[in-house]
Amino acid sequence: MRVKRSLIAAILAAAIGAAGPAIAEGMDMLFCLPGFPGSSSQAQPFIDRMLRHLETKLGWSEGSMKGAYIPDGEKGIARLEANAPGLALVGPSIYAGRCGSLGMKVIAKVEVNGRGQEKYSVVAGKDGVSSLAGLAGKKLTGAVLADEKYVVNVLLGGEVPMGSLVFDPQKRPLKALRNVARGKADAAVVDQFTVDHMSEIEELADLRVIHTSAPVPAPAVVVMGAGKQHAAALAEVLVGMCDKPDGKDLCRTLTITSIKAATDADYAGLRRRYGG
Repeated sequence: MRVKRSLIAAILAAAIGAAGPAIAEGMDMLFCLPGFPGSSSQAQPFIDRMLRHLETKLGWSEGSMKGAYIPDGEKGIARLEANAPGLALVGPSIYAGRCGSLGMKVIAKVEVNGRGQEKYSVVAGKDGVSSLAGLAGKKLTGAVLADEKYVVNVLLGGEVPMGSLVFDPQKRPLKALRNVARGKADAAVVDQFTVDHMSEIEELADLRVIHTSAPVPAPAVVVMGAGKQHAAALAEVLVGMCDKPDGKDLCRTLTITSIKAATDADYAGLRRRYGG
């Protein structure tokens, strides 16, 4: 499961984020997806493939685009703030925390494997904490822990005091679950895909879900700064790509179900929950 999903995540990140750098040649176009597996190096061949496709559709010169996939939340935020790119694909935690300070404008949303939104669950051992109230002072592990405010307010529903958790970030959700099973952490935050397959691994048989979040929206394609003047052209190329003859097979290969039009209004509920 981990290898297949890692490849899917790397390809997805490549497919959407790669379009951006042509806005300003030489500027990295970032796709920052905390909690998505795969590495930058694994993603690069797929980035290059998609770049050539998008260059053709946009009428830009071959090789004028480049991109970088960053699955680490803290590193992704740092790169966004330092590079000020014109376009990015960002996970909901980054959008919630940086949409205001970076002036993000949503132009599309990405659905993968039929999922337009995601739920996250808190998983604990059978003899461990049994509710969110018991998490205070405990060690929480997982792959989406870069922003404490997002974890507490969005994923935990504000039911745990800010500053009361000890975070143990892990790149892979299965590693996080194994740490709980082995007593190295008290609970893990993992996505629904991981929960659905947890019973397939004997070592995780005694783990149980003690909380499931309200759905969070799909990753957002956003424009920032100088990229805003190209918003319409970029949206025209990306939205509906999976329904077009020259994009359908590519989307199927990348396990992208759809790229749909979206606006900031589609993420207003997320911003309210975050508290920004």
